[in-house]
Amino acid sequence: MRLTLVPLRVCAAFAALLLSAAASAADSPASPDPADLLGNVEVVAGGGRTLPKIGVLPSLASDMEDVTVRSVVKRDLDLCGEFEVLDDAAAPDGLYLADTPIDLKAWAQKGVEAVVKVNGKHVDAAHAELRAQAYFVSQPKGPVFEKVATVDPKEARVASHRLADDLIGALTGQKGGFASHMLFAAGSGRTKRLFAIDADGNDAHPISPADRMTIAGAFGPGDGVHYTASVDHGEFFAFGPGDVPHRAPIKGSVYDLVFSRDRSKVAMSIGVGNTVRLFAGPSIEAVTEASRVGMALDPTFTPSGALAFVGEGKTGQRVYVDNKPISPDGLMAATPTFCKNPDGVRVVFSVSVGRDTDLVSTGETGGGLMRLTQGQGRNFSPACSPDGRLVAFFSTRNAPGPGLYIMRLDGGRPKRVSTLVGDALRWDPLPEPAAAVAR
Repeated sequence: MRLTLVPLRVCAAFAALLLSAAASAADSPASPDPADLLGNVEVVAGGGRTLPKIGVLPSLASDMEDVTVRSVVKRDLDLCGEFEVLDDAAAPDGLYLADTPIDLKAWAQKGVEAVVKVNGKHVDAAHAELRAQAYFVSQPKGPVFEKVATVDPKEARVASHRLADDLIGALTGQKGGFASHMLFAAGSGRTKRLFAIDADGNDAHPISPADRMTIAGAFGPGDGVHYTASVDHGEFFAFGPGDVPHRAPIKGSVYDLVFSRDRSKVAMSIGVGNTVRLFAGPSIEAVTEASRVGMALDPTFTPSGALAFVGEGKTGQRVYVDNKPISPDGLMAATPTFCKNPDGVRVVFSVSVGRDTDLVSTGETGGGLMRLTQGQGRNFSPACSPDGRLVAFFSTRNAPGPGLYIMRLDGGRPKRVSTLVGDALRWDPLPEPAAAVAR
């Protein structure tokens, strides 16, 4: 599926609110130039980190399950940003069958530190067997990881992502986050819809009906999809699974909503008068005011459950956590996301700089900024992976082209996973399987 998508975050009525806020800001003291505030902040660009090289055994098997598990695992290992994956053409010569022993010495001569072997086979109409092993070439006595999963053939792709996450965990000490999915809004005007896509860019498909202008979505209880949309140019309401409307107790358009990680709380940005206020509670029908900060947009929850959002500062928009600003005044901050990285929680958000938009990061309570992009068009709407090591975002950069990107949290190894461009990006883990068999 190929679509020409133009990001459009808000409707005309909401844009009028932003213009009103901008007019008010014009009467206040002159705003600092964002370029000056960020001028001395160098792009991190990965920090020169050297990645270990690993190999993934080729396979001559023809079962679709074998093709699926190998392609998915190899792509996830590459996208995760923890390794340099050896190209198939550089693999040692050999006959790569399911029962062929691994020649670790030959792989070691290729400079790899670890070797991964994955196989899949079709058992019957209801069962497929997926197998994964990982070896360190310095430990030839046996695999450091081995798992066999029996799954429904229709679930082979998802099960392959779970195997990849386990392999990442075996090789790094922390599981990966590719058994997950994303939501984003894309399109323009009445054709703007909510889309879902796999973490690796596979299977993008619309979620919300074509007759509704959808501007944001979120995964809620039971992994059900909720979204905010307008019908026939009317107010924006919250809709739940099955496209059922949910009425908040506050009158006004709902511009955004998000659920906490355990789905026990919801936060919503609702238009009230000539501004936007933040509301939160145990359900959409039971939210109460959570902040008096004006133009409260892009709500999200931190890993510890604190409520964060973007709201008015003295000049520009600032990131707030529990109603305390953590980003510098004078920047037009937007769409914060909180990454529970192994090295600590980092906040990634976008900042308008002239005609461009860049991604920056800071600590959970603020502090020094790290710049993740620069001079590459508009980079916006970041979302953290479930394992906290990656950030997804949309970019209009020229090379390799506009689309959905995934990169390490330190700004290294950006990889385009889809040519689609949208906004209001969310990235959440898939629910745990109910009947998978593993050993």
